[in-house]
Amino acid sequence: MPSTSTCVNVLLIGLVLFSLGGCASAPPLLFQPSYFKSEDFIIYQLQPDDSPGLLAERFLGDGRKDWMIEEANAGITFQPDRFVVIPLRPRNRGGITSKGVQTIPILCYHRFGNHCASPLCVPEEVFEQQMQYLKTNGYRVISPRDMIDYLNYKQPLPSKAVMITVDDGYRSFYSVAYPILKRYGFTATMFIYTNFVGVSSKAITWDQLRELKDNGFTIGSHTIAHSDLSKQDDGESDEAYVRRLRYEIFESKRIIDSKLKQDTFFFAYPFGRANQASALLAREAGYKLAVTVDRGGNPFFADPYLLRRDQVLKRDMATFKSRLRTFYPINLR
Repeated sequence: MPSTSTCVNVLLIGLVLFSLGGCASAPPLLFQPSYFKSEDFIIYQLQPDDSPGLLAERFLGDGRKDWMIEEANAGITFQPDRFVVIPLRPRNRGGITSKGVQTIPILCYHRFGNHCASPLCVPEEVFEQQMQYLKTNGYRVISPRDMIDYLNYKQPLPSKAVMITVDDGYRSFYSVAYPILKRYGFTATMFIYTNFVGVSSKAITWDQLRELKDNGFTIGSHTIAHSDLSKQDDGESDEAYVRRLRYEIFESKRIIDSKLKQDTFFFAYPFGRANQASALLAREAGYKLAVTVDRGGNPFFADPYLLRRDQVLKRDMATFKSRLRTFYPINLR
C-alpha cells in the first residue's frame, strides 16, 4: 500500500501538469489565487515566509497542528512556489497500518540535580541531552488533553508522539527541568501529593505550580500523602481501606482544584501501583486519565485509567532511546 505522502506527491504532480495544459507559459489557473480546496484537503502553493506552523494556524486554526502538514508532505522542502497538501480532516485517528499500531510512550521522572546519587534523580546534563535528542529526532511532546482525544478516537497524534511526566513535586523540577523544557518548546505534567507542597526547600510551592500552569504545564494529583492505594495496610479493615482510598483520591483533587482554580483531570497512582478499586474510584472522582509505572506504550485502545509509563532511571542514552517505542508491529493483513 503506498504511503499517504507518496499519494499526495503523485496527486500534486498530476494536478500541476493538468493545470499547465498545453501551454508551458500559462499560469496554473487551477490554483489561483494560491490554492485549491475541497472538503478533505487544500492544495496550496507556498508563498515567501510560509511555514508549517503558519499554515496550520491559518487553515487549521491551531499552529500546534503543524505536524499534520509536515507528515502529509514528508520529504518535501517548504520553499516558495512549491505545492503542498494541507489535510482538513483527521485521518487514521488510531495510527493503524497493515504492519501494526501506534503506541504513545509516557516518560516518568522524579528529581533532577547536578549531583545525583539516587536512580530517581536525573543529572541536569543528562536531561538536557534527552530533550535535545527528542527535538532533533522529530519527537513531538503532547499534552494530556491530546491524549484524551486520541484515546476517545477523536484526533490522531503525531507519529512520534511522546508525553513527559514528573512525580512527587520536588522543587528541582522547577529549578532544573522547567528551564530546559521551555528552551526546547516542551511541556510536561507534574503530579503532586498535596502534603508535600511547600513543606521544605526541596518541595515545590503553590506559586511555582501556578506559574507552571500559566505556561501550559499540567498539574495532576498524586494523592494527599503518597499512600499505596493498591493494598490494605496491616490491620486495616475493608471499610477503613475504602475510606483511605476515597480520601487520598477525592480530597487531593479538591485541594488542587481549589488552590489552582482548575478541574484536575490527571492522576498518578503512588508507586505506580493500581488495582480495580483505585481505578474505579479515580474514574468516580472525575479524573479522565490515570497512570501506573507498568512499562510499555499506549495504543488508542488503552485503558485511560491504567496507562503505562516508563521510568527514566538509567542515565545512558541507549536506554533512554529504548523507552521511545512509538510503534507496535502486528500483522493486520
